[in-house]
Amino acid sequence: MAVKKTVDTWKMKSWYSVVAPKFLNEVEVAQIPAMDESRLINRVIQIPLRDVTRDVAHLYTNIRLRIHEVKGRTAYTKFIGHEVAREYIHTMVRRGREKMDVVFPAVSKDGVEFSIKAVIITEYPASSRKKTAVRNALVAFLKTKAKEENFGKFIMDVLYGKASQEAVGKLRKIVPIRRVEIRKTQLKEEFDTAEVPEPAAAPAQPAEAETTAQA
Repeated sequence: MAVKKTVDTWKMKSWYSVVAPKFLNEVEVAQIPAMDESRLINRVIQIPLRDVTRDVAHLYTNIRLRIHEVKGRTAYTKFIGHEVAREYIHTMVRRGREKMDVVFPAVSKDGVEFSIKAVIITEYPASSRKKTAVRNALVAFLKTKAKEENFGKFIMDVLYGKASQEAVGKLRKIVPIRRVEIRKTQLKEEFDTAEVPEPAAAPAQPAEAETTAQA
């Protein structure tokens, strides 16, 4: 009786180095095994921003990258969004402060379409008129900033807090502002494939240590 051989497909896989986009210095963010490079295309990687910047201040921010090209054993990615942890946002809200959410679309100087979700936290309660004015001012400021900058530059300003600081300076002219947090960005994407593989990755070496207005 013939003995059926068992093939260990894991051993047949090759490891690929996944690197961040150019504006994030193409640092390695993960090692992924795959049977061939075609199975990596459109794979989504979600990692803490800290794994890229090595900055503990970015512990509560995750970024999402999508593999769009493979050369040799290197998989290149594009940035498709970020999100700040909800628990971190909750720590900013205290009794007597006002929290407002805004969600709106934006387009960068180089034509990249994406959505922005931001949170405004005031020092004190504000009237409905002032809350509307603050929301509108933030949307106008961020839309203009995005239109004047390439996508990578705008996202860097978001991730490193520069965009939020600039927004606070603008909004303080209307009401006292405690914080502006751009809690989420999401790239507008279109795909040729019907399905996108589920996120899966082995992490790289760990580091030390709607426009809609809602009250």
